[in-house]
Amino acid sequence: MNDYRRGSHSVYLLTYHIIFVTKYRKKVITDEMGDFMKDLAEYLCENQNCEMLSAETDSDHMHLLVSMPPDLAPVKLINSLKTQLSKEVRSRYREHIQKYLWDDSHFWSASYFCATTGSVSMETVKQYIEGQRTDEHKRKYIRTSHSKKKT
Repeated sequence: MNDYRRGSHSVYLLTYHIIFVTKYRKKVITDEMGDFMKDLAEYLCENQNCEMLSAETDSDHMHLLVSMPPDLAPVKLINSLKTQLSKEVRSRYREHIQKYLWDDSHFWSASYFCATTGSVSMETVKQYIEGQRTDEHKRKYIRTSHSKKKT
């Protein structure tokens, strides 16, 4: 029962793996920006009575592992995090971001990923998230074309 969190009227263990991707999947996030976003996300989670268990960024996305109380809908936290992170990152790193995204463009894609962590161990999810910046985890993007020229 050590992992369980307690509220005034509840005992719970609700953890979510959340992923945000940048608009157009642009590789805009630097390590410095990622560190800033992780610290800010932790602060924002604490303000909503959530606990950030793990976080990591890569150049075009951010992973979070968050424990939430049962009275908070995941979408509420997600919308709050995306809004505040975008606002603060755009303010702090405006010149860098403008190289990748239009001034009026959103920082994050409108979509997100959110899954409960019940199907795998917490340690597995934490290792996956914390391995995002490692070389062996870097994805290789291969551009494919569905319409090839006929010669």
